[in-house]
Amino acid sequence: MGYVGLYNSTVTGMEEAYVRSQSMGGRTDTKWLTLTDNNGKGVKITAKDSISFSALHFTDKDLYTARYGHDIDDFRRSEVVLNLDCIQRGLGNASCGPGPRAQYEIEKGKEYSFTFRIESFQ
Repeated sequence: MGYVGLYNSTVTGMEEAYVRSQSMGGRTDTKWLTLTDNNGKGVKITAKDSISFSALHFTDKDLYTARYGHDIDDFRRSEVVLNLDCIQRGLGNASCGPGPRAQYEIEKGKEYSFTFRIESFQ
């Protein structure tokens, strides 16, 4: 049996400082999450099993376009860009070392799915 945590953050608080901007703020094995405004109103997303997500003020294209990490404020959006992921590839891309181990690769030709519910939250 493992410990289960309950975390609270702002979208801006999920950002990481990288020399070269890149995807960031990913959270895994999530059972549910809420995104709310300053009045506590928003949406709640509940996974049937678990999901991974990130919530940022940038799209992946924005982060790729920014040349350096300190440039990301030039691309900051007022809206929240929420990514819900069914599966993620394991760490490693062979750019300066090995790729992921075989057991952490996404299998080609295999169908993946996930189920979640989105509802209003107050």
